[in-house]
Amino acid sequence: MKKFFYTFCCTLMLTSLSCDAYLDVASPSNVDEDFVFSTPDEAYKVLMSCYELFRSPGNDYGSNTVHSNGLFYEVIIGGSDSETHPEAYSAQQRHIPEGLYAEEITIDYSAFISGWGALYMLANRLAIVISQIETKDAFKTAWDNQQPSEWTQMYGEAVTLRAICYHELIRFYGDVPYFDGPIYTQNQTDGVTLISRWAIYDKLIASVQRVEPFMFRLGEGGIGGERISRTFAQAMIGRIALYAAGYHLCRLDIDHGVALERHPTINGTKWNAIYARHPQYRQYYETARQYLEACIAAPGSARLITTDDRAHTSNPFQRHFQYSLDLQVSPETLFEVAETQGIQCERPYAFGRPSNGGNANASPCNAYGQSRMHPSVYYGDFANDDMRRDVSITVTSSTGAAKEQIQEFGPGARKLGGLVNNKWDENRMNPPYKASRRQSGVNAPYMRMADAILMLAEAYAELGSEGPARAEWLKVRNRAFRTDQSSYVNGFSGDALKEAIAQERKLEFVGEGLRRYDLIRTGKLPEKIIALRQTQQAMVDALRTQEYYAFPNGNVIPAYIWTKAVNTADLGMSTMLTYECDVPPTDPAYPVKFPGWRGQYDGYGAGLDNTNGNRSIAIQGLFRFIAEGSAEANALIAQGYAKTPWGSTIVTNEAHYTTDLFRGYTQADLAAGNPPRYLLPLSSETIAKSKGLISNGYGFAQQ
Repeated sequence: MKKFFYTFCCTLMLTSLSCDAYLDVASPSNVDEDFVFSTPDEAYKVLMSCYELFRSPGNDYGSNTVHSNGLFYEVIIGGSDSETHPEAYSAQQRHIPEGLYAEEITIDYSAFISGWGALYMLANRLAIVISQIETKDAFKTAWDNQQPSEWTQMYGEAVTLRAICYHELIRFYGDVPYFDGPIYTQNQTDGVTLISRWAIYDKLIASVQRVEPFMFRLGEGGIGGERISRTFAQAMIGRIALYAAGYHLCRLDIDHGVALERHPTINGTKWNAIYARHPQYRQYYETARQYLEACIAAPGSARLITTDDRAHTSNPFQRHFQYSLDLQVSPETLFEVAETQGIQCERPYAFGRPSNGGNANASPCNAYGQSRMHPSVYYGDFANDDMRRDVSITVTSSTGAAKEQIQEFGPGARKLGGLVNNKWDENRMNPPYKASRRQSGVNAPYMRMADAILMLAEAYAELGSEGPARAEWLKVRNRAFRTDQSSYVNGFSGDALKEAIAQERKLEFVGEGLRRYDLIRTGKLPEKIIALRQTQQAMVDALRTQEYYAFPNGNVIPAYIWTKAVNTADLGMSTMLTYECDVPPTDPAYPVKFPGWRGQYDGYGAGLDNTNGNRSIAIQGLFRFIAEGSAEANALIAQGYAKTPWGSTIVTNEAHYTTDLFRGYTQADLAAGNPPRYLLPLSSETIAKSKGLISNGYGFAQQ
């Protein structure tokens, strides 16, 4: 997006750990660190180079992967009961760890190695930044006076970003080595071993607790959402604490200093590991409550967007995503990673609405669409009046020539692969970036205010404060509907309230990659995997036998739909990009306007606007079955509609939508109480260079 910094100080090359070998230390830099940190401006450049490493898609590592390629692409975005992948299971090795290891994969898989190495490299560079700032007299004075300053702000950014590195290492690899300070020489890594993740969590939480009072809130001191603020630091404490409170896959040969509390039903010891949480988990929930309350009570300039200031539509949920597509930082953003147009970035290419366009100067350019959604989420989870559904998931994509096309459920990419992420769509940029694919400049989100609010609701519910939990949940729920949801929210208590808040998170963040680890830490992953497969198997069976399936909420997915290409100008519409459907089903424009938030950008040039050609798709029967040969079907044919495969293609590719989902965890595993194997293995080099102090667990190979 703006990428306001990145005067690329990587030329300074602070001493760091190599990405290619286990904790190998590079040769000492010939740059004098005292000079590098002589002034706030110079220190700022070094800190910004660390942000650049956090962003850089070329590194393919942990938190970079939270928004870019790497492990986000490999494991997270396709690995939940809301999000899935577009290709056939056998088409990509990444489906093995994503699907919980139905078969083994090399422990030296490149994404595993690069994620591990680059996170440690960045953590070490940040440790150097931290240690250097601590020597500055101006920093010491501000710290002693408990007065936020340029120095204390940058110090807090470095500490928090370093905490993020270790947080990502834990969620991907489990128990890992931890270093309190910078590593300059190889012998500093001698004797290192795996440390209990809770010991590391405690250090991370304490480190950010220590610095956040000396940081600026969003909107203060020139700090915006592309930098780490006190607002975000407080929310990040909350996120880390919730992970620390949750369930984990834990090796039995690691000493955690306490007897872990096993999951009540997933209590087996397959892989010589258990699914368990810390016995003092409520203390972590209390920490989360304290800091999330502080974040929300005094957020600086951040806020939950609850109104829409645009004249043409009224959807405050979509307004947040439109800010990023307009290359602006949303007021709902707590932290997002800055991108620059013309440099590789992944939204909308991988995590947005696909396009079959060419790699450059197409309308819009090629977009792969790795982020897909299960049919059961679109049809079965969302209420029909939930304004998030069509913003989040769409049934059409782009041809690349300013035309809309129906998505197909056959495995593949772009037009293939099923329902797609609609939160980021290059058509909605003004103007769309056409020079090349994968270079739109749209920022990568890390956390937004709705996340902090729902995390606080979860913490309240777990601590028994049900009234406050419902109050926080209602903030997000009301934003999604045009009618007040108080009576709905007030109908939940106890475990049902906890599950309802978790379900709200599922709907709010679909396509954003939060659901997989929400399920892991709340202990729900095994049961939700089985429930997903059962639901979609029932859908397939009904589509096969009666050509439609009615979900429990009343929505129907049909075997086929009826479509035709239309010119929106002929329907009195001034744009091909549709928003909320503002007409009744009897209106001629209804099949184009419903479902909403689809279409194509007007003004690509060369006559590619809404007055030239039939570029939009009218759809009939998307949520109801219109039988071939019926009077209604015959009338549609007379109007130019054609029968178009829909759910029938799901039946043709049954395994893709049922048994191939999470192939590494079966009904038998659930019955036996086997833990889910979701972690990643350590590389053979990591094991070999540890001189016998580090080994793989969880059933992974040692070489």
